[in-house]
Amino acid sequence: MNLEELENHSIETLKLAAKMSKEFYGEPLIVCYSGGKDSDVLLHLAEKALKPDEFEVLNSHTSVDAPPTVYHIRNVFKRLNENGVKTTIKIPRYKDGTQVTM
Repeated sequence: MNLEELENHSIETLKLAAKMSKEFYGEPLIVCYSGGKDSDVLLHLAEKALKPDEFEVLNSHTSVDAPPTVYHIRNVFKRLNENGVKTTIKIPRYKDGTQVTM
């Protein structure tokens, strides 16, 4: 497969995943986002494939990301929110509610 075929296959896969998420769970597809290059590619494909109400973007804050990565995530999430995509930054917590850090 060439690059265009791979992109089209990925877009069709995301459309199917979003449809399944809506049918089986009644919820939009969750796209996990770390702020890295692979996540940026996946997010780009999701934005090409899906409407803003068909997916949400989730970041699980690790507490060890470099500051430029954290700023990048915030900027990307700001842009997504402005375009109608729901975003969430989840801060992991212990059962007692205190924040988990690495």
